[in-house]
Amino acid sequence: MFGDEPRAFALLSLYSPPNEHLLHTTCNALVVCRHGYNGILTVINVKSILSVIAMAPFPFLIDSNGDQYFMIEKVGLDVIEADALEDNE
Repeated sequence: MFGDEPRAFALLSLYSPPNEHLLHTTCNALVVCRHGYNGILTVINVKSILSVIAMAPFPFLIDSNGDQYFMIEKVGLDVIEADALEDNE
């Protein structure tokens, strides 16, 4: 509760800005960032969330740094669609 009004919040761990070279080279298709950007955590109202993404470990070293993650959008939608197709058969 926040005052008399119930609210929901989300705790976020921030990532660094994307690696500009990879972003430019891949025409904005590959977004690779470092986790724990400046160690900052932030709290937001869940109503301000516009989309949900996943940050998966990036399997390659960049500048000898292995603590890199790449963005995946629409996680799981292909699984849901495949399951729906199986249910209709």
